[in-house]
Amino acid sequence: MQSKSALFIQIYTDEHVTPVLAQILRQRGYVAQSAQEAGMLEQDDEDHLAYATRNGMAILTFNRDDFERLAREWTAAGREHGGIVISPQFGIEQITGLLHPIIRLLDSLTADEIRNQVVYLQRFGAHRPRRVSEMPVDYAVDMTPA
Repeated sequence: MQSKSALFIQIYTDEHVTPVLAQILRQRGYVAQSAQEAGMLEQDDEDHLAYATRNGMAILTFNRDDFERLAREWTAAGREHGGIVISPQFGIEQITGLLHPIIRLLDSLTADEIRNQVVYLQRFGAHRPRRVSEMPVDYAVDMTPA
């Protein structure tokens, strides 16, 4: 882990996050890299966290359970990481639902503030879009023939 202070968060997206997100973030002036771009596809979660850490980056993932466990294990072992950002899962068609909260996070926290922390993207407005079947019914339609 880099020991010098860092101001701006650099983001590494694990292989379940669309690589398009890293491309869009770079177009907007942020430092971002996807697992695909790093040649890290089909690596285990700890390898992704270690790669991000070696490169001074925080990792963005949808994999809450495994990365919360890794954060606990790394803390217990005295290992540092660049930060873990956990998001609800978004598909490529919902990229803006992920883009806006990650930009809010990048504009709100410094790299020093996120180091060794687990941050939940919901804090910055990320909420998995509901499926039609999950939406409440506000009205009833009488379908009986007249």
